[in-house]
Amino acid sequence: MNRRQALRRTFGHWMLGGLLLAGLVAAPALVGATGGAAAASAASASDPRGDVRAADGDLDDFTFNSFNGDYTLGRDADGHSTLTTVETFDAQFPDVDRNRGFIRAIPEKYHGHPTELTLLSVTDGSGRSRPYSTDSEDGLLLVTLAGDDYVRGQQTYVLTFTQKYVTDYFADTNDDEFYWDTIGTAAKQPTASATASIHVPAELTPSLNGSTACYYGPAGSTNRCDLTSTPESGGGTVFTTQPQRLAALENVSVVLGFVPGTFTARDDSFFASGAAIASLILTIVAVLLAVLAIVNRVTRLRDAPGRPTIIAEYTPPRGVNLLLASVISKHPQRGPAAAFVDLAVRRNIQIVEQPAEGRGSAGYWLRFVTPAGLDPTELALAKQLFGEPLVSGAWKQLEKRDTSLARGISGLMTSARKGTVTDGYVRSGVTVVSWLCLAGVIITAVGAFIAGGAAVSGDYGSGWPYLLFALSAVSVVVVFFAGFRNPLTAKGAELRDYIEGLKLYIRLAEKDRFEMLQSPEGAQKTQVNAPDWGQVVRIYEKLLPYAVLLDLEKEWSEVLGTYYENLGTQPDWYGGNIGTFNAALFASSIGSLSSSVSSSLAASTSSSSSGGSGGGGFSGGGGGGGGTSGV
Repeated sequence: MNRRQALRRTFGHWMLGGLLLAGLVAAPALVGATGGAAAASAASASDPRGDVRAADGDLDDFTFNSFNGDYTLGRDADGHSTLTTVETFDAQFPDVDRNRGFIRAIPEKYHGHPTELTLLSVTDGSGRSRPYSTDSEDGLLLVTLAGDDYVRGQQTYVLTFTQKYVTDYFADTNDDEFYWDTIGTAAKQPTASATASIHVPAELTPSLNGSTACYYGPAGSTNRCDLTSTPESGGGTVFTTQPQRLAALENVSVVLGFVPGTFTARDDSFFASGAAIASLILTIVAVLLAVLAIVNRVTRLRDAPGRPTIIAEYTPPRGVNLLLASVISKHPQRGPAAAFVDLAVRRNIQIVEQPAEGRGSAGYWLRFVTPAGLDPTELALAKQLFGEPLVSGAWKQLEKRDTSLARGISGLMTSARKGTVTDGYVRSGVTVVSWLCLAGVIITAVGAFIAGGAAVSGDYGSGWPYLLFALSAVSVVVVFFAGFRNPLTAKGAELRDYIEGLKLYIRLAEKDRFEMLQSPEGAQKTQVNAPDWGQVVRIYEKLLPYAVLLDLEKEWSEVLGTYYENLGTQPDWYGGNIGTFNAALFASSIGSLSSSVSSSLAASTSSSSSGGSGGGGFSGGGGGGGGTSGV
């Protein structure tokens, strides 16, 4: 098999797959494609030429007495190849009210690019107009040759249409070739006599190099047929094929070779398309709007400067609950667990660990003690846990999935975020510039997508339109996230840096931490004037919720547990260690508690989805050809 035959085999498979898929998607009448292919295959097993009988009992149960394709090749002022096609189908329908006509599928592309297919007319054998409708699906023009009435017996249909860019250069033959299928390898009906005529005008005849070919049969077949040439008046040449008997899904293809450079190739570069240029301009505007949003972000929407230097802090910030702190420190997912521990170390609740059973994980219960000292947010959190009214001694089990609690806490987190604005920690970041950038980038991005889609459909610009799609989409995302944020005020920046100071202190070595407590400033803040380990424990307990917030609970729990062991005591706010207090077990339990709370709430508020996977798609199209199906 030479390279031309291999190309033809591949090309035939692509076209058949595309036509079959388009028929399945666009016209229910084409559902019989698979059955037709199977029937043709079975027929070929008994006869190398196949059988000319159509499938029985459905809309495809008719035949073609003849098909003639008349093709007039030309060249426009820019050197591009042109083609005028007249297809004549002599159909034989059954003598029952079954068919109203048939569908003719014509590829709208050749080697991936559009051929500017224009249907000029549909008539009968006498030149009278026939009713028809058209639709475009997956690179195919589907011409439904049918009206409201049923048709019987012999019927003639004549389609006239024009195309452009119908030749290509083939490096293996060093030819410009007109390589064209006629009835197409997706025609479901057998044809008793198929012929083709190709008219080459006088201006193109001298460019013919004598290389011609004719093939017939199913997709990929290398069966040869005769192609004869005859001079025409005016200096032109007509090439004709001999009548060919075709089974369903069989086709006749013709090849005419011209010297290289006879035809000007279609310019499919990026700048050859006005739509591609428009998409570039719109994308540039979208990117500029994204840049403007970033500039607005780093100038008008930037956080207040805060402290010039982060210094260690060793007492919790006053008047700040853990939900608010989690929003300011950008750890909202750890806020609820930190809040539970905070209520415990302040003796408002008690945490009780239930030992794991078998290979399961430990469970946790919360016991309400007192509402004393709770601010409105903390009081609302307690009510979410224990209900109303709050009763001392009430219990709450932390379950793996507690949708009601998760929704309640989610509402509290929303209130905490709003509270950061009303309490002066952040200011509104919605500005006129933000809205203008967002509106502008959406409009330009949509425009870029539409224009780029037109360029892709026209096979212009190779992969460049896709790059512009990506840049437009990224611009929208950048504008949205850069242009809409609530920057920290000076008060908010101070709280953020204060929490960073707590983080710095928690990470210090024990010697450095204690020296800070014993410093004049530290002694004034904490009232620790001597090595009072009990007082140190109380200070460290107060910082444990912030260690949980900052994902440092394991390290801090180990430090705190060691002090409990040295004092021979254990926290009254946490129950779970049986017998002698174990620092390592305590640290592990606190870490397990925070992980359990975070995962439980996340699981209760997340939604699951399932998806399916399907097969890949087909790409139809090719040089001429097409298919037919009953309707």
